[in-house]
Amino acid sequence: MIPATMHTASRRRFHHLATAALGLISLTALAQQTPPRALPVEDDTPVPKAIPVRPPPKAQPVLDDPQSRPAPPRTKGPDDDMFDFATLAYDREEWSLASQGYAKYLQKYPAGRQVPDALYRIGECYMKQSQLKQAASYYAEVVNRYPDSEGAPSAAYRLGAMTFNESKFLDAARHFAFCEAKHKSPQVKLAAAYNKSRAYEMAGDKDKQAAALKTVIAVTTENPYRETALLTLGSMFLAQDKKTEALPIFEDLVKTSADRAIVAEASIRAAVLFAELKKPDDSILMFEKTLRMPETTEQNRGIALVGIIQALYAKGDYDAVIDYYNKNSEVLPPGASRAKMLVLVGHAYRMRKSYARAVEVYLLIEQYHPETEEAFDAGYWKLYCFYLLNDKDLGEFATAFIARHTQNRAAHEYLPLARLIRADFYFNKADYQQAVVSYTDIAIEKLPEKLRPGTLFNMGWAQAEAGRHPEAVATFTRFINEHPQHEFLPKAYARRGLANRDARDLPKAKADFEHVTKEFPKSDACEMAWLHLGFIGMEQKDPKATVTAFETLLKKFPTTTAAAQAYYGIGRGNFDQKLYDKAVPALRRAIEIDSKDYLEKSSQLIILCDYARQNADDLAKTIDSYLQSKPGGQVPPNILKWLGLKLYSSDDFKRSARFLELAVTPDTPENTEAVVWNYLGMAQLQNAQFDASIQATENFLKSNPDAASSARAQLTKGRALLGKGSFDEADKVAQEALQVVKDGKLQAELLILEGDIFSAQGDRLAAEGQQAAALEKWKAGAAKYAVPSQFYEDPDVTPDALYKAAKSLQKAGDEAQAKQMLKQLQQRYPKYQPKA
Repeated sequence: MIPATMHTASRRRFHHLATAALGLISLTALAQQTPPRALPVEDDTPVPKAIPVRPPPKAQPVLDDPQSRPAPPRTKGPDDDMFDFATLAYDREEWSLASQGYAKYLQKYPAGRQVPDALYRIGECYMKQSQLKQAASYYAEVVNRYPDSEGAPSAAYRLGAMTFNESKFLDAARHFAFCEAKHKSPQVKLAAAYNKSRAYEMAGDKDKQAAALKTVIAVTTENPYRETALLTLGSMFLAQDKKTEALPIFEDLVKTSADRAIVAEASIRAAVLFAELKKPDDSILMFEKTLRMPETTEQNRGIALVGIIQALYAKGDYDAVIDYYNKNSEVLPPGASRAKMLVLVGHAYRMRKSYARAVEVYLLIEQYHPETEEAFDAGYWKLYCFYLLNDKDLGEFATAFIARHTQNRAAHEYLPLARLIRADFYFNKADYQQAVVSYTDIAIEKLPEKLRPGTLFNMGWAQAEAGRHPEAVATFTRFINEHPQHEFLPKAYARRGLANRDARDLPKAKADFEHVTKEFPKSDACEMAWLHLGFIGMEQKDPKATVTAFETLLKKFPTTTAAAQAYYGIGRGNFDQKLYDKAVPALRRAIEIDSKDYLEKSSQLIILCDYARQNADDLAKTIDSYLQSKPGGQVPPNILKWLGLKLYSSDDFKRSARFLELAVTPDTPENTEAVVWNYLGMAQLQNAQFDASIQATENFLKSNPDAASSARAQLTKGRALLGKGSFDEADKVAQEALQVVKDGKLQAELLILEGDIFSAQGDRLAAEGQQAAALEKWKAGAAKYAVPSQFYEDPDVTPDALYKAAKSLQKAGDEAQAKQMLKQLQQRYPKYQPKA
């Protein structure tokens, strides 16, 4: 007998496949067939090439010659005689003579009342002689010059047919639209509208095609095109996956069409749509209607049967699935859908516990659809049914099943060996779930003695890989107890340690790995043991143990493939102990060995180490190196802020701006700390990046800082505007700030800014030759400098104001006052050096 563990796993597998089978069959693509095309309604005069000319059944000729209708009584004149003479030839089908007669009429009576008819008939004559280009020119003249004449709609229809045949589909649509709008005959309007839809279809304009088809469909009586238009529009919606729009169209056809073939075609499509719209009951009714109709094609019968079985199976009505299959056994679904349907039928028998019948269906799939997924599933479920039937040949069937699908031959006749072959097969393919089921089914004590250790070891391995960790621990314990001298003993301890670790029993896992390191220090398993001791140290948040384990691994196994992980673990352990000087080299080594896996996490730790050590230069180099290796990398904004401010305080404005720019979010400036924008603006001002400075400062001002901070930012913005030569804007900013700041150093700096603005304006005016205006600006600048130079005392601001006042007075020609200012500067600030 098969153990209960296999029974439970098999049932889980069964429910999974049974559920998945519901989504196997897609019917929409099978049901999308090309609808028949309607024929345009025309008179009995042939139109060459693509558009047919015979009227559809029951339709009367609608584009009769304008001259064939009786004209109202009127008094004849000479022009009428000439027209009638040409018409005699026209009626005798003497086309060349008739066209000449009408041409003479047009030449002699260019304004005659018969001109539109003459032009139209000349076109007809040329068309009868297959001179289509000449005919088209006359039809066009009728339409363009006499659009309200009786012949204009007919001429437009002729032009529509000709341009359609020339693949000028948009022109054809325009001509058919003209005919539709102008013609008095409802039947001709319908023909024009339908052919307009065809033209738009060929032109690829689906929206206009749909609109034209809807116009045709709206006429519900005496409309030979309606059914074809419905099929075309429905198929269009189906192709566009507009199921809700397509469904009522096919329902309309089912209810109204007198053509049984069309009803059958519409029924199958409606049924498919009901199924896809999750309406199984409606779907089943429509599929049944399709099956009952003799006009249904064999392919559509197959689609209907598959649809019914799929819908019934989805409802859980397994008896009905079986009943429908048996009643319609002569119906063969198309293509691969037959195998998919048979899987559902087999599942239905199995759900009804008719296991023998299920096996018969599964055998059909294997026989007639070999090498398919359905055959593989059927083979599995066949084995499962044999198990439920307690079939004595289950082992042989398992061997045959495995051999058939892996090209292996299994000659062994004993059931335990067959199961072992099956288990080893799944194990070697790393399909550990199936391997565990198979190993559990093996009576290991009945195997030959030499096979028992390997089987037991592989069984524990498979259980561990399948996530069945307690079972794996028990199996490896059994191996250790039963085979204490086996060469796999170190590996068994190590694998049991892994299973204990995955089961979250870290103390037992640690004990197993330590046992390996002490008792088997030269084994391959020892390398794995030290590695996992390091992992356990990390998981137990024991950084000292972590570092010890990984350092030992590298020392004892210098060529280990886990070197990168070991160095990272050492770095992490030292970081957690705040031993940053030891952490950084190990983390850098991890990146050197395996940058793909360790660049990101090691770099982030190195950045944190440098940040913790408050080493701006090392931190900047680390971030630069990281971003060079990973251009899209992310650095914590708080670290970038600290680094940017630190570099700014060291007057390293270029690097300050670089790192502050990494910390900001230009698209959402509100998400960046205001202080970052403020310092970025000041740094970019020092870097002469005036636009960048202005933008950063404006983002800072949007954060609604206090009055003093706002005024300080306006000073930065004003200086940036001055730097780019925007004097008026700079002055406006300075004036606004001075409205708030009435004293102190900031007022003095703002006044100096105003002085700088006036001085720069004076320099520009002087360069332009406007000396008088320049003098006024220099004087104004000197006046601004005078206030902070005389009434404010600051070691930075005051001497700067004195120096700039002296220079402005010199430019203004006031040498005496300039010398006085320079004398004060020398006396009060003898060490002052002008700024560059």
